[in-house]
Amino acid sequence: MLTLLLVAFSLAHAPPATKTLTISDSGKTVTIAAHQKLRISLDECGSCGYRWETKVKPDPKVLTRGPQGHENAGCEPPCVGGSGTTIFRYTGKASGRTTLRLEYFGPGKSKPAKTFRLTVRVR
Repeated sequence: MLTLLLVAFSLAHAPPATKTLTISDSGKTVTIAAHQKLRISLDECGSCGYRWETKVKPDPKVLTRGPQGHENAGCEPPCVGGSGTTIFRYTGKASGRTTLRLEYFGPGKSKPAKTFRLTVRVR
């Protein structure tokens, strides 16, 4: 009986599921809860010399950044060439509003080929 109560309590206080966004969500405002995870998945061609960079960091009092990751599309390691996905991970920290901007640069380029903008509200 105690085990069932503990499981019910932990489920009732678990943060909502991770919210995943893609390039099509650029320019939007999203709302997440404190402790909820936010995942931004952006396609890239790293082996071609392209890369996503954070140009406007979110307010760390509102949104904390986790480790950046990479996934290769349809390729079992070791992969050579081709495109993949860069994963930016964040977690809602405290109530507030913040923005972030990610830019996609080609090799040797100073102007971005793409820009991802987002406003995040943490409630």
